[in-house]
Amino acid sequence: MFGLILVLLRVVVAAQRVLGWVLVAAAIAGLLHRLVARVARRLPRGLAVLAVVGGSAATVGVVGYGLVDALVTETARLQQAAPAAARRIERSGRFAEVARDARLAERTERFLEELPEQLRGGTPAEAVRAATTRAVAYLATGVLSIFFLLHGGRLAAGAARQLPAGPAREGIERVALVTFRRGFGYARGSIAMSAGAGLVAYAVGRAAHVPGPVPLALWVALWDLVPIIGFAIGALPIVVLAGVGHTERGVAIAGVFLGYQLVEALVLQRRLERTTIRLGPFLTTAGGLAGLELYGIGGALVTVLLLALAVAALEELAPAEEEAADPVPGEAPLPRSRSG
Repeated sequence: MFGLILVLLRVVVAAQRVLGWVLVAAAIAGLLHRLVARVARRLPRGLAVLAVVGGSAATVGVVGYGLVDALVTETARLQQAAPAAARRIERSGRFAEVARDARLAERTERFLEELPEQLRGGTPAEAVRAATTRAVAYLATGVLSIFFLLHGGRLAAGAARQLPAGPAREGIERVALVTFRRGFGYARGSIAMSAGAGLVAYAVGRAAHVPGPVPLALWVALWDLVPIIGFAIGALPIVVLAGVGHTERGVAIAGVFLGYQLVEALVLQRRLERTTIRLGPFLTTAGGLAGLELYGIGGALVTVLLLALAVAALEELAPAEEEAADPVPGEAPLPRSRSG
């Protein structure tokens, strides 16, 4: 057993790029599954898969092409403007001493210099080596995603048939189905809210003439994946940059962001969690940072998705709590129930 474990670990290390492609492809297929199922009501499944995958790829390509130039240009501008604003805070204002003690300007400059490397998952050589080549990685992930969309259901059914027929297999199938629906439902809802937060941040940053609204909006969108506290942390740089030298403008922008945060936390997030799961900020932050360190943005998103699936499975498998611990004498106890 010890030797077998060593061999398996070695295989996993040697195949980590391929395993990463499989995980990303499975995540993409899971996110697109509901849309494919709807289109398949009108078209054969194969055509539905091609239509959804082609449309999604075209949309991402058009949006990405439109954002790349602005992202590169505004990131360079932000790398100059943000440290300058930090130095102004260190020289004057009520927070000058605190900013100097924290070496705000130095840390801001270092963070912005390292940010592109962190987002792509390491140095350029490491990023290329991790994916062999970008073209091969995208091609493999695309082909695997189409494969999972076409045959994922049969693969899952075949895996279930390896178990003996009976209540145990039925229970495992039920848990797997509920886990899939709740986990990917949470992921789809979180991505939608993240995109909305990014659009709000971009509009506010552009209206307030903040330098680098595109990279700052991307920063807000990524942090918004963390429930409760993510949007506030992500929006803080926009508030600070807008408030340097214009305190009233910074306060006004903070008020706008606070209003959006309340709507998201009290309405959108609660509605999402009622129908899916509650992942919480700690797991999201820890998993996202670990995935970001290993494989960049894609690794962070896949890690959060895996955590969502794990939490959904654990909630479904955990013993249900009694609705009433002490039933009224003469009345039957309330039935046990599971969330979701």
